[in-house]
Amino acid sequence: MPSKRTKRRYEVSDDDIALSEKRMYGETRPQTHAYVASGLGVTRVETAGGQIGRFSLEERCSARDVAGANGEIAVATDESVLVSTDDGFAESGFGPATAVGYDADGLLAAGDGRVGRYADGAWHETGTVADVRAIDGGLLGAEDGVYSLPDCNRLGLHDVTDVTPGYAATADGLYEQTGAEWTELRSGGHSAVASDTAQSGDGDRRVHAADADELYVLTDGDWWTCDLPVRERVIDVTYGDDTYAITEDGTFLVDTADEATADGRGGWRQRSLGLPDVVGVAVA
Repeated sequence: MPSKRTKRRYEVSDDDIALSEKRMYGETRPQTHAYVASGLGVTRVETAGGQIGRFSLEERCSARDVAGANGEIAVATDESVLVSTDDGFAESGFGPATAVGYDADGLLAAGDGRVGRYADGAWHETGTVADVRAIDGGLLGAEDGVYSLPDCNRLGLHDVTDVTPGYAATADGLYEQTGAEWTELRSGGHSAVASDTAQSGDGDRRVHAADADELYVLTDGDWWTCDLPVRERVIDVTYGDDTYAITEDGTFLVDTADEATADGRGGWRQRSLGLPDVVGVAVA
């Protein structure tokens, strides 16, 4: 059943010209829609070729988490799991959720101790895990550790803030999964870790992690500090044609290769969205 859908347009600068209407140096760049989840709801951000254009509130809700895959966006809220449709966002029937995510078999959600998978138009419970905070690629990150799907087997660690295949961010460090063990890569609390499943031209996937002070990128086996244009804590990273990140203060960031921009000057660019209680960012 479709939920109430409220759209509001924010007008903040000349950059709000729709990117589909822009011709930068005679060439229109492919456009991506990113979705930022916050206490206000779900905000769609237009971005292309390193430029950040219009952003608008697509759905009012109290969002707890957001994820995207295969052309679909899912949002965990205090009342339900919302899933994007051609007509906006619709309730899926899961109930209150703290985390959503995707693996190779589709959409997953967790809340009130339940872990479920959406298949054939309905939710099917796969196990019970309390206080799930993140879901990605067949892993759950929870207060008392990392769990694997589909059987919700505990893999270790504690106070997990984020997970992605092969890595976990916790309140005391960043860890890499090596077989049945976890190896600490960086000490100190980390708020986010992310990787993409698509392979780049040199065969390496993109991997980022964030602590309280910096965002890091894994390059040739070493962690390097990203040169961000703002000094704010990054809380989530996601991937599409570019790399996208969001800070706890609501600043949207995009990292684009030099050759993908109209002016040939890549790197990180930013735009403040002015959103409260930001929890994550996703692209479909």
